[in-house]
Amino acid sequence: MITRIAKPTHGSQEWLNVRWRNENGEARIAASACAAVHGQHAFVTPADLATELLAENPPEPKAPNSAMLRGTTLEAPIRDWAGTLLGHPLTEPNELFAYDEPGVRLIATIDSMSEDGRVFEQKTTNKIWRGELPAYWYWQGVQQAICTSVSEITWIVFDSTLDLHFHVQAVSSDEKQTHIDACRTFLASIDMGMMPENAVLEYRHVQARFPEGKGGAQAGIELPQDALALIERYELAKAQKAQAEQMEDLVKAQLCEMLGSSEYGLMQDQLLLTWKTANRTSFDSKKFEAEHPALAAKYKKQSTYRTFRVVGKDK
Repeated sequence: MITRIAKPTHGSQEWLNVRWRNENGEARIAASACAAVHGQHAFVTPADLATELLAENPPEPKAPNSAMLRGTTLEAPIRDWAGTLLGHPLTEPNELFAYDEPGVRLIATIDSMSEDGRVFEQKTTNKIWRGELPAYWYWQGVQQAICTSVSEITWIVFDSTLDLHFHVQAVSSDEKQTHIDACRTFLASIDMGMMPENAVLEYRHVQARFPEGKGGAQAGIELPQDALALIERYELAKAQKAQAEQMEDLVKAQLCEMLGSSEYGLMQDQLLLTWKTANRTSFDSKKFEAEHPALAAKYKKQSTYRTFRVVGKDK
């Protein structure tokens, strides 16, 4: 049920491929996103995770943001620092850890391990560590404990105090089973090509799953009768959005009229409004293309997207 897989370069396409699907082409849930199964991830919704697992192609490497860059840059120094404080070395495993049972496929990347098999997870944060795991860290720890068959995860947290903090997360068999059962339910929907019940579908999710339309015999499809009610709701939402935007503009105009040339608005010495002057530099692509057409053509990038419109309906 527990296997070790040679670990490709962290963050590479090969690493993403292994975490996305197993050797049989079945979807896996990675520890870093597993809290989404419970609807408790800070940055990944259940629909985000489901969309990725239902996609025809694996996710592609993305440019790291500042938080990700901070974490990867400091990972090795933090490991060495923690090893010094603990009095024994920590090493980065060169393997991924996978857990499998019927209907459940989990995988985890482990930051550090000690010689006696203890598992360590490293985090950096620009906040002060208060000794309590955020929900999405907690579930990541549970899955790591499942995939490595341990009963505790030691967290190494480098926070805004510029110090290291250690936190031991004990993981019970009940906690493991709760997570396994939730993943089984989630993956059952994925295996049937469906969105899980707790996934709130947004347009961006459907757009990601079906980025291009197909021509020929598949160009048109007969819609169910329910589509008429959805079209009515769509048109109503658009009208309400336009009204709200108009009201926003009218109210903003009145408030800014009160401010005039002032940048701040106060009431009883309490700051209520700001209307600051800002400068922005932008690239004049039209002028560049007119003056340097050959060079502009060299750097043009074509993208594919779909445009949705309601063109008519029978009433």
